[in-house]
Amino acid sequence: MDKKSVEFIRSLKPVDLPDGYEVLKEGIEMGNGIKAGKSLFLKESGFETFQAYKEDCAARGEVIFEILLGLATLEEQVDAIKKIYEHGQRTGFDIRTVQCIPSQLVALPKEYRANAPKPTSYVMETLEDYLAHQADVPMQIFFEDQVLCCPNAIETTRNSIIAGSERCGLVSQFIWSQPGYTDDRQHMIDMVKSIGMVVSKRDEGFLCDTFMDDGFPGFGMDCVTYVGYALLEHYIVHDLCGARHQISYGNLLSEYIPRLAFPLAIHKMLSTKEENCIGYVNGATIYQWDHDIESNYGPAAQEMLLEILFERHYKMGLQIDPVSITEKITVPTLDDLLNIYSVGSRLREQAPAWDALMNWTPIEECAEIMMREGRKFYENAMAILEAAGINMKDPLELFMVLKKLNPSKFEATFHHNKDENGTVIPFIPTVLGRKTESLTKDTIRELYDEKGLKGNELEGVKLIAASGDTHTYGLYFINGIYSEFGAEVISGGVDIDPPTLLDLADEEGFDTVAISVHNGQGLDYAKQLVELAEKRGKKYNMMLGGMLNAILPGDSVTSDVKGLINDLGVFAENDIHKCILKLQSFKN
Repeated sequence: MDKKSVEFIRSLKPVDLPDGYEVLKEGIEMGNGIKAGKSLFLKESGFETFQAYKEDCAARGEVIFEILLGLATLEEQVDAIKKIYEHGQRTGFDIRTVQCIPSQLVALPKEYRANAPKPTSYVMETLEDYLAHQADVPMQIFFEDQVLCCPNAIETTRNSIIAGSERCGLVSQFIWSQPGYTDDRQHMIDMVKSIGMVVSKRDEGFLCDTFMDDGFPGFGMDCVTYVGYALLEHYIVHDLCGARHQISYGNLLSEYIPRLAFPLAIHKMLSTKEENCIGYVNGATIYQWDHDIESNYGPAAQEMLLEILFERHYKMGLQIDPVSITEKITVPTLDDLLNIYSVGSRLREQAPAWDALMNWTPIEECAEIMMREGRKFYENAMAILEAAGINMKDPLELFMVLKKLNPSKFEATFHHNKDENGTVIPFIPTVLGRKTESLTKDTIRELYDEKGLKGNELEGVKLIAASGDTHTYGLYFINGIYSEFGAEVISGGVDIDPPTLLDLADEEGFDTVAISVHNGQGLDYAKQLVELAEKRGKKYNMMLGGMLNAILPGDSVTSDVKGLINDLGVFAENDIHKCILKLQSFKN
């Protein structure tokens, strides 16, 4: 056992926490006091629960497609749900499930929202806003993002249950930070209470869903970490709390063999006749181009066809959530979503002709590795936690320890296969990890060979590099590039808000900050940085890159806001060579 990891985890042991089971019990009692809703889809279909419908489809080899939908306003969202149903009626493509993606502001208690950066997507304020999604059409609506494990979990979970969302989640997102909210203790207490609320509706089919890529596995370099973490979370949510637990994934596991081996491994390890632990697979975006957008139908169609054939063969109940071909560059419109769904539906029609052609042996062999090594990862994590003195029977204490653990250290702390320097040796390397390392090396080579850089251009430059959201690989990339050319880089981590970023710069005595953004909050983030700098009476050199778009007032689709950010005095650019030249200018 790694003694350093044990001592590290021991340093995270929380104090002054209430008993986790008492907190869970309080949540169950809260749940007993509310009446769960039921969708018009279930009322008309005759199924008591969505899980029963899902199991029936799986048994018949019928694949369920689901649309991820998060538009600019609630009115547009509700109208789109109606149009999705009408589209299905008109074309014969049976679309019955929508997973709603509201604004991240919904994750915050209302008193915190005014000062938070404004990402894209709509905000829900009241229970009526949740109920409005039913839209008087027979659709099954799910609320998962910003539910169950956020600072506003009590409200969002309660409203989701009343609105009939049998899937509540996403557990993995408990590691996310929210702008301006710093009370992790209350955050974890409210999360366990919310899990208790879901437990109270267990017999009505309600469950806690999770999404691997939004949590610790999304920071890892080994696909085995996905299985190890899934087992650890299942232990806490299912074994300790008593909730149904469903595992979903997909953004980052884009290589076909591990992408399909993961759910097969989880299904074999955790699913029973009474409880199916497989959720949905989200479309991958790693292979998407940000140019010649229509070409993205190529990898998307291949991915969907394999998933359809896989589910037809193994009948696990794996739902398919395709992403639009525009996902890499902008928030998709309803038409974008219907287009990709229509492609999947036509593929589903032709799938039976492919069944006899498939050889699933490579996927089964990969799943065996995942099961074997994932189990070892889990057992190693459990042993380290127990040796560190963590109460292994208290769900609140376990969640609190994990919450305090920097996501970038999770894999290195618990992985059971490391070299003498503590570096993880992957069994099945993640494609995004490899691509990030490869992109960093290729970019460095181009900067030397094509741009003529010497390697010392940024000597003397000191900067804080951080991510404004949960995405970490952009942060890895710029850290590697700037360090290579001589800069002293301190990582501020992910999910950092503007005040914390500038606080860190002040503590370190740095005046340069570089931020990576993704969720459409770039313009608002830049405005807050400028306002904070003015209030503090200090000058900072501020750089921002990533997804430089936002929904502007009066619009319902995103616009490029790179120019607007630059007009504020924040350097906004994704050309790394231009960024290096800008950093050089800060020295003068």
